Amino acid sequence: MRNRKTAEGDVFIATFNEKNRTVSDDHLTMIFAAVGERHGYKDVGAEFAALEDFKVRWQRSYNWIRFTVSDYLDRAPDDVLASLAEVLFTKIEGGDRDYDECFVKYITSPELTKANRKDFLKRKRDLSKKSIGTYHDLNDCVNRLRDEGLIPDDMNCELRWQDGGGYKASGCSVLQRVVWINNVLDQKGVPEHVLDYAVYAMMCHLIAGFGNRDEFEYRRLLSFYPMKRDAEDWLESEGLYI
Repeated sequence: MRNRKTAEGDVFIATFNEKNRTVSDDHLTMIFAAVGERHGYKDVGAEFAALEDFKVRWQRSYNWIRFTVSDYLDRAPDDVLASLAEVLFTKIEGGDRDYDECFVKYITSPELTKANRKDFLKRKRDLSKKSIGTYHDLNDCVNRLRDEGLIPDDMNCELRWQDGGGYKASGCSVLQRVVWINNVLDQKGVPEHVLDYAVYAMMCHLIAGFGNRDEFEYRRLLSFYPMKRDAEDWLESEGLYI
């Protein structure tokens, strides 16, 4: 069990849950309240919840606010949580603030991805449990993209087919490093370069990384795909888009 010291010097004994959680809701509230006080909030509450995505929700009135934080952060160090709180309060006030280096380094660490990816895949119920479909194997797409030099040889992510993806041909979670492809593309007659493009477009998000404030890097990477226009035209003809 990990001990923490509060700003006042008291020792806080963290509690555990089935995920080996080390931050209690009370401790999370203490961190958010300390930041909130500097922003004029006297009544601050915060709790973790099993959200599908890596996100935060909040409700507020004049001087109180309640946060619901993804439990993907329920083992985060105090400085990471304080950094998140500072960004949130600044945004709520209409300002803009970048995430601190400690926050970005923590949430993009391979260790955190490994710890949380299994929960993410369970919660995202529209994803298949495998990358091999009825007609296409997504691993073949990755191998072709590697052979063409479009993605690094050590590119690491989970590939899944998605059931009911609507008009989106593909999607991804940058932080969980998961890429999914709409299973309407798992049919005979779908050109390889179209399927490869749907995968590559999401790989570009992963390569660009978290926190890219504009999409310049993503668009630059996307432009390297040699049959980009043809693939997009084919998808559009089928009522799909990236």
